[in-house]
Amino acid sequence: MSPQWCVFFSSVLVALFGGLTEACSCGPQHPQTAFCNSDVVIRGKIVGSEEANLENRTDGTGMWLRYEIKQTKMFKGFESVPDVQYLYTPHDGGLCGFEPSDATKQTEFLFSGMVTAGGRLTVTVCSFIQPWKKLSPAQRKGLMHTYKHNCDCRITPCNSIPCELSTEAECLWTDGLFSRGWDHVQARQYACVHQGDGTCSWAVQKPAQQASGLHGASNQ
Repeated sequence: MSPQWCVFFSSVLVALFGGLTEACSCGPQHPQTAFCNSDVVIRGKIVGSEEANLENRTDGTGMWLRYEIKQTKMFKGFESVPDVQYLYTPHDGGLCGFEPSDATKQTEFLFSGMVTAGGRLTVTVCSFIQPWKKLSPAQRKGLMHTYKHNCDCRITPCNSIPCELSTEAECLWTDGLFSRGWDHVQARQYACVHQGDGTCSWAVQKPAQQASGLHGASNQ
């Protein structure tokens, strides 16, 4: 599943706290942006699932899936949900519901989600959810340190040329211009970081065991 952000229609935004009524649309989101925009980011496995009628409806609509989670690491959200036991998602995949395939049900994932009414951690198909083993060493470093310290740096997808910066604290994300997807070099190897003068630019995330120091990369 590619890193993505979810653009909900206004009725769906309301529906997250009530009934889901319309489909959603997903677009590209850099892992750093996904981390910064999420309330909670954890590593863990799905160990069980069941239907949940959170709205006490009797017409069979508005059902949710509740996934029981075995959390192994929390990267963000300690103050919101100290220990994640459950994830909630719309039951209907057409309404952004996330459902892992049978082949990945015992896989350790990185989950990012939002805390909604009642303190429930909610995810959708547009959430940043990745098998842990597929994350690059640079992305893991970002989760542990870099992303959280650079959340006021803005990453903007460049969908077509020309692309222009709107602020100096911005990095243009151009992976999608040179490939059929967005999960490429800038997503897997770079973070958008402060340069100490009010500007932000791309920097390679070197794992600790590799050569120390971050090597800057100019904005595209």
